[in-house]
Amino acid sequence: MNRLSLAALLAAAGATLLTAGCEPQAQRTTPAWVNPLDLMEPNLPADPKDSNYVLARMEFGRQAILLGSYTRAKPRLREAFDQLEVEHENVGAALSSERFKYYKGETYERAMLCTYFALAEYLAGNYNEARILLSRALLADKGAVVDKSTPPEVGEDFGLAFYWAGKTYAKLGDMGNSAIAFRKATTKTPRKGKDAERESKQDAKNAGEMLKKRTEGEAWVYQTFHNPEKPDLYIEPIVNLAEAEGTLADAPAVLQGAAPASPVRRSVDKPEEFFTPAFQTATNLVLTLDLGRCPYKYLGGISGEKTEFGRSPVWPRTVRVYIDGHYAGPAFQVLDLWDQAATQDRIGEKEAAQATKAILREVLSHAPYAGSLAGHWDVSGDVRHWTTLPGKVFVFAADVAPGPHTVRLEMYDINGSRLPRWTNTYYGIGVPKTGEACVSLAPWFDGDNRLGPDDVRKAIAGGAQPASTYGF
Repeated sequence: MNRLSLAALLAAAGATLLTAGCEPQAQRTTPAWVNPLDLMEPNLPADPKDSNYVLARMEFGRQAILLGSYTRAKPRLREAFDQLEVEHENVGAALSSERFKYYKGETYERAMLCTYFALAEYLAGNYNEARILLSRALLADKGAVVDKSTPPEVGEDFGLAFYWAGKTYAKLGDMGNSAIAFRKATTKTPRKGKDAERESKQDAKNAGEMLKKRTEGEAWVYQTFHNPEKPDLYIEPIVNLAEAEGTLADAPAVLQGAAPASPVRRSVDKPEEFFTPAFQTATNLVLTLDLGRCPYKYLGGISGEKTEFGRSPVWPRTVRVYIDGHYAGPAFQVLDLWDQAATQDRIGEKEAAQATKAILREVLSHAPYAGSLAGHWDVSGDVRHWTTLPGKVFVFAADVAPGPHTVRLEMYDINGSRLPRWTNTYYGIGVPKTGEACVSLAPWFDGDNRLGPDDVRKAIAGGAQPASTYGF
């Protein structure tokens, strides 16, 4: 099927976007905007012994961060963090399903919890507290290494924590450890027992096929919804994305409507320059970009006793950043959560314990008297996970003239082809006269393509499936 989801790329004057760091605007179809945090908070488990106590706070903290509210995220992240070292009874999980176990997260989830908590302290100017928490994040990553045959580097590749550790050490005046942390932020550890090269080849093949389908689909969209002879379906502010060409081989160009002069006073294109105390201490704008979806879990095995990890491909592989219409440099990848999930030795240990229960269940199912009882014995694995984590994280930093700016993100796939529907624009990102601005952004598919209710109805009537809507 070559019809891609319709979400017209609106002209700048007609686009409706969220401003980074501000509260979302009220939906046009509702009387008032309701803060989702106010809906989530009353439902958080109050008892620290509740098996979902930590996970619920992970999800709440992440939602707060996505809304730019670190003040709401911090206390809940602290509550989750405080339970990581507390011993909890897991009799139910030992005898039955893993889903009854007190959930503290996978190694990478605990590392993300500590990193988010550390970032909240960093933004509050509590740099020593941030340093301690980042150390805990890196210690959690080390917890993924259990097998003696696994290279220790596998537990030392949590680049996002290393990046912020480099920033934190610099704030504390420890340039030696800052340099070490920045250097480790670029570590790429080969995955033990996983065919990363096969995945990469498959991703490149899929990207090529998607490019062809995308071009065909965009042509259909334009012909269907920009035809004056079909007034019932006609949408005026629409761009023919079938003609939206561009690859990484093309030099970055000044965008239409750009400011007269670039506000970027200093930026770099090479990672060996970017990940250094000298450059990072000279910047006053840091953007953290969370892309795609994190790995998910599903049940496998004869009795669903195994917990399998599923990979959610993240199409963007390269991000170019523009500020006020002028090219500002690339964002650099510092974390791939699929790689983190795929290198956990401890998963093997847990699966061995689960397999033992499954085998015993199978044996008992054929035993006299015990057979009927064994049939009701739930030995299933645990598919709980921190669902709102990103798939990949990129960082961008530069020295920019103080004031409000428009940041535009252009993205490219593994083959270097531009992904026009992954373009995301953020307005009003402020850079202070002194200090630095640290902004977390979560770009998404069709981020710049927002349809009003009338256009959504036209899209559905025309046979399209809108991916992003406004007020629906």
